Amino acid sequence: MSMSYPTPLLLRRSLLLASAAALAACGGIPLTSLPRLAQLSGQLLEADPAQFMVALQVDARVVPPPGAVPLLHIQLKPRVEGAFAPVDRKLPLAMTTAASATLGLDAPGPGRRWLVYSLPPATQAELKQVQAMVKQAQAQPGYQRGGTLALGVEQKDLAVTDPSLARTKWSTWMQVKQSEGFFEVWNGTPEEIRRLAEAKR
Repeated sequence: MSMSYPTPLLLRRSLLLASAAALAACGGIPLTSLPRLAQLSGQLLEADPAQFMVALQVDARVVPPPGAVPLLHIQLKPRVEGAFAPVDRKLPLAMTTAASATLGLDAPGPGRRWLVYSLPPATQAELKQVQAMVKQAQAQPGYQRGGTLALGVEQKDLAVTDPSLARTKWSTWMQVKQSEGFFEVWNGTPEEIRRLAEAKR
């Protein structure tokens, strides 16, 4: 499932910040997070990759499948083909910790736990390359014609298939800058994540 913005926003230089269709359909974005989400694209392009993290608050019985991690999905497409080179990258995160309370996150409550992921060194270097590619595209004359920048956290491979856990609460949080901490970007259930992923195929 992709996580990005709930509605398109028109930005400077005719850049359209587009939402992934899956997220627009699921409607699990807290209203209090909209101001932070509106700033996310600019922040991510300037962010220190070492500070980017994703935290999932899940049922304590949830055990992600071996090797399953969330992916940071970045897409930049020109409105007019050939105006600038498109970017489409999925950057894997790695488990940092699974604890009751950590990194400024509140304790999750009885029967809940946090799964916290960050970008490993190799992926940090890859994000820096993507940041440079997007900035290079922004500097090209063709960029003035506009395009779409979609940012998301894909986590369908983490969603458990155990029927007893399918409708348990699943909350996704993100940190772009350590000084600003985590904020919630989506909440729903493993069942919703898998259903939306199937619909996207």
